[in-house]
Amino acid sequence: MTTEKIAFLPLGSICIVKGNTKKVMIIARGLATVIQQETVYFDYGACLYPEGMMGDSLLYFNKEDIAKVVHNGFEDEDNELMLDNLNMWVEQANLPKGDVYALNKQNQKTT
Repeated sequence: MTTEKIAFLPLGSICIVKGNTKKVMIIARGLATVIQQETVYFDYGACLYPEGMMGDSLLYFNKEDIAKVVHNGFEDEDNELMLDNLNMWVEQANLPKGDVYALNKQNQKTT
C-alpha cells in the first residue's frame, strides 16, 4: 500500500496560519502530542516571527491550517533525506492528525 508523500515545508519557512495575522517560523516537523488522552501528530511546530521561541510555547499546526507561505526555508540534500524519514515515520506511526482547535480548547482549560 503506497501513500502519498507529504510535502513538508523546510525548516525556517515563514507563514501565516489561518485566522491569524502574525507570522510564524517553522522550527519542527512531524510532532506527536497528546490531546484529550489520544496521541496525535501535527505537521509543524513553530515559533512567533520575528520574536523566536519565548519560553517553551510551541505553536502546532498542519499544512491545511496555512493561509499563506511568506518565505520558504533552506532546502538541500539533507532536507530531502529528512523528508523521506518524516514520511516513513508518519506512515509507520499510524497516528491520526491533530486538530488545532481541539488543542487550543485543551490548552484554554489548563490555563
